[in-house]
Amino acid sequence: MGFLSEFSRALNDGDLVYGGIPVVCPHCKGTDFEVSAAQLNTTGLTFLGLDWANRSASVYVCKNCSHIQWFLDDPDE
Repeated sequence: MGFLSEFSRALNDGDLVYGGIPVVCPHCKGTDFEVSAAQLNTTGLTFLGLDWANRSASVYVCKNCSHIQWFLDDPDE
């Protein structure tokens, strides 16, 4: 996930879709999210000093209640 795609998603308040299903907050049923990425560190690669080689996940934070949803792949737009 590149910086520009993250930035454009943050500006776009459109509905997110993952696997053909709209992404909805399970807590408040909100559909407006802040988008960011988080690195999924593993002990083996951290021990070897190769944290940069770990996968990253898409993180969606509900703008209404701040519930966090994690996706390993980017949701569809």
